[in-house]
Amino acid sequence: MRRAVFALAALVAAAGAACGSSSNGNGSGFDSGTGSGSGGGDSGTDGSVGPTCTGGKTSCGTACVDTTSDPANCGKCGFSCDGGTCCASICVDQTASCSFSVTGVNPLQANQNGGDWVTITGSGFVAGMRVYIGTGAAPAHVVDPQHALLLTPPLTVGTYDIKIISGAMTSILPQSFMSVAGSEMPPWTEKPMKFVRGEDPGLAVLQDGRVLIAGGTTVPDSAMNALASAELYTRTSDTVTSAPGTMSAPRIQNAAVTLLDGKVLVVGGAGWSDAMSTTNTPSVSADLFDATSGTFAPTAHPLTTARAGIRAALAWDGRVIITSGGDATADVYDPVTDTFTSVPTLAMHMYGFMVRMRDGRVMLGAGDGGQTAVEIFDPAQNKFFMAPSLNQGRSMLTAHTLPDGRIMVIGGASMSAGAVDVPLSSIELYDPATNKWTVAPYSLSTGRCWHASALVSDGTVLVMGGYNVDKTCMSTNTVDQVDPVAGTVKPFGTLPHPNTEWTAVTLHDGSVLGVGGGACGTPMALPSLDFLPGKPSSQ
Repeated sequence: MRRAVFALAALVAAAGAACGSSSNGNGSGFDSGTGSGSGGGDSGTDGSVGPTCTGGKTSCGTACVDTTSDPANCGKCGFSCDGGTCCASICVDQTASCSFSVTGVNPLQANQNGGDWVTITGSGFVAGMRVYIGTGAAPAHVVDPQHALLLTPPLTVGTYDIKIISGAMTSILPQSFMSVAGSEMPPWTEKPMKFVRGEDPGLAVLQDGRVLIAGGTTVPDSAMNALASAELYTRTSDTVTSAPGTMSAPRIQNAAVTLLDGKVLVVGGAGWSDAMSTTNTPSVSADLFDATSGTFAPTAHPLTTARAGIRAALAWDGRVIITSGGDATADVYDPVTDTFTSVPTLAMHMYGFMVRMRDGRVMLGAGDGGQTAVEIFDPAQNKFFMAPSLNQGRSMLTAHTLPDGRIMVIGGASMSAGAVDVPLSSIELYDPATNKWTVAPYSLSTGRCWHASALVSDGTVLVMGGYNVDKTCMSTNTVDQVDPVAGTVKPFGTLPHPNTEWTAVTLHDGSVLGVGGGACGTPMALPSLDFLPGKPSSQ
C-alpha cells in the first residue's frame, strides 16, 4: 500500500495534479486525479449537462467553480479539503490565507536517519520561518518566497505532515512526506586518498551528496604535520579527488559543518603561525568551502577564542554552535553576517559530545575528568540551560539523535585528559518526554573510546573501532550494530584495519564513510577512507 501511495505521489509531482486530505477516503495526502477542465459542460448525476464555464472556472455539477481555490473542489470536482484550505489546487490545513502556505515537497521521501535535503514550495516564505516534518524541526533556507530548502531531521518510518510557521501564521501540508528505511551491505572497503589525514579531520556531507574531508595530519599527534588541503569523495563515480583550493591554515581535530546555503564552515585546530608538536593546538581562524568552485575563503571575522578539539552542530535557525572545551564558552557562527559571537556555557566539556536535538536545540555534554554535566543551547533565547546529568562521566564518546527523538551517548573513557582510561561499553539514553537519562540495558561488545559511530538508514547505530584496552594504545577493527528499538547489540563485520581517533558520516544513499585515525603510538595514520555501501529503500 505504501509503495502504491508513492507511485501516485510521483505521478502527482510530474503532472502537477492536486493533493490534499480528500473526502475520497485515501487519507494519504496524495491524489492522482485532475480537474474536469474549463469551458465545457459537465454531466451531472442525473445525466444532465452542467453549465459552460468561462474565466478559467470548471463545471462541477450545476456550478462553475475555481478548482485552484474551492475547498470543496480542490484541483478537481468533488475533491474536498475536509475543513482545510485550497491553495493553488492543493489542500492545506492552516490558520493563515493562501498568501502563506506550503503546497509541495520534492523529493517525497528521505531516509529515517535524517540529513537529507528536500525542497518545499508554496507562497509567502520568509527568512526565519520555522519548518517541521512531523514533530522534527527541519533547518530551512528560504531561497525565495516560493521555495525553501530543508535539512531533514531523524524520523521513525512513517508518513508525516509538513508544517511552516511565521509569527501567528501556520500552514500544514498533510501527510505529504515519508520517512523510509534503507540498509547497509558489508563488507567494508577502502578508498585511497592522496594524503594521510589522521586525528579527526573535518568531515561533511555536501548538499549534492559529495563528502568533504578537510585537514587532518600526516603524522599522529603532530600539529606541525597538519594539512591545509582537502579531498572530496563522490559516491556516483566512487572517486576521491583533491579539492582545487586550500584552507587559510592547516587544521587538526577540526570540524566541518554544511550550512543551509550549501557552503561548509571548517573551523579549529593548528595554524601556520602557531603549529606546535602537540595535537591540541588551537586556532582562531575559520574557512568557508564553496561547493561549486571547490575553493576556500577565510570567514570575514575570526572566532572569539582560539579552539581545537572542536565540537560543532547546526541549530534549527542555521547558525553553528562551536565549542572546544578549553573554556566555558561557545562560539556561535551566523552565516548571514559571517560573524562569531561568544556565548557562555555552564561547564567545560573537553572531548565531550554535541548533537542537534529533534526540536532544533543543541545539546552539549560530558567531557574529561569524569564530567557528567549536560546543557542545552536554545537558539530562540541565545543561551545555554542546564539539563539532567549523565549517570556516568565520560569523554571521547559519540552521540546521536535517534529517529524517535531520544539522544544516545555511546562509550567513551571514564576519566583522563584525552588519553585512554577505562574505555566504557555502556550506553545512555535521554528521553525528552521524561527529561531523564537512563543507562541502556544493553552495552557494546567491548569498551570503546576515540571510536567513530554513525546513525544509519535502518535506524540502527554502527559503532566502529576505537581504543578498547585500559591505558593501552590498542585499537580494534570490530563494529557493533546497536538497535535502540529492539534493544540489541550485534557484530557487524570488521573494518579493513583497526582504527581510532576518527570520524564517520552517513551519505544520502545510506552508505557510511569514515576517515582519520591511526594515532596513539603509531608512526602513520591510515591513507584511506573506510567505506560501507548502503542500499536505499525500495519504497
